[in-house]
Amino acid sequence: MQRFTNILFSPVGRSDNPAAIRRVMDLARRNGARLTLLGTVPEPSRRHRMLSSAVLDAAIESAARHDMTGRLERWCEAADGVDIDIDIDVQTGNAALTVIGQVLACGHDLVVVTSDEDSEDHATIKRLLRKCPCPVWVIRPTRARIQRVLVAVDPEPDEVELNNTLLELGAGMVELGGGELHVVHAWHLYGESKLRSSAFKEAPPAQVRELLRAEHDGHLRALNELLTLSAVFDAPWKVHLVKGSPGLVVPELARHQRINLLIMGTVARTGISGLVMGNTAEQILDDVGCSVIAVKPPGFRSPIEGKL
Repeated sequence: MQRFTNILFSPVGRSDNPAAIRRVMDLARRNGARLTLLGTVPEPSRRHRMLSSAVLDAAIESAARHDMTGRLERWCEAADGVDIDIDIDVQTGNAALTVIGQVLACGHDLVVVTSDEDSEDHATIKRLLRKCPCPVWVIRPTRARIQRVLVAVDPEPDEVELNNTLLELGAGMVELGGGELHVVHAWHLYGESKLRSSAFKEAPPAQVRELLRAEHDGHLRALNELLTLSAVFDAPWKVHLVKGSPGLVVPELARHQRINLLIMGTVARTGISGLVMGNTAEQILDDVGCSVIAVKPPGFRSPIEGKL
């Protein structure tokens, strides 16, 4: 499994999730990693500051920071007997920007967040998906007894390094917690609807079927080659080659296979239409109820780097 050495855990959701912190602590222990628990306290809006007292605002912020510190300390109690280094930090500001700033300042290589799935949490997580430079693991509650991990890949030559990272993470999570390992690749035939019915060019049905068959076979060969070359897991993958838009077919497959952890890329470096890109990744996050690990491609730089 990819070795994480400096993990940042931030409970974005307001509800405690003891199972989540235990999983993160186990991951930190197995990797010999340092773990930082980061709590964020919202700052008052500019309008509020104009109408309120600075002394009162400072008292409210102090109370909120005290409560957050106590909450993180309670979560640390789960580490009793676990040999890992844990730091606690509480900051005031926008949750997503605070997390990204901490990653840029301290070199964290994994961000883990929890979510209550309200609109504020969702906005924070989407911002992290777009702009956080390291992988982001969104942990959602689950009652599943068997871990089922689904890795979404696109076997394009330009994305070999990203695909290998995704597959390695998937294999590592199964090695960590046991369970099933699935991989999915979504494909489509460019211009299929135009070929079937167009005022300018309408291909015979037999020709469309042949093009679809050739497209499917090409994607299958590329996917099999990717899995053969990666060789990161000695048990067989459960491979799913599905036709359609990733934003539609990946959530559908996740529900059908009862997946509780999806691992995917969030931003592509190229314009290849089959890749899971920013908007598609956000659509998938909206439509799946499972936990998600989102990974940026190699060389990604946060757009807010240097602006904080």
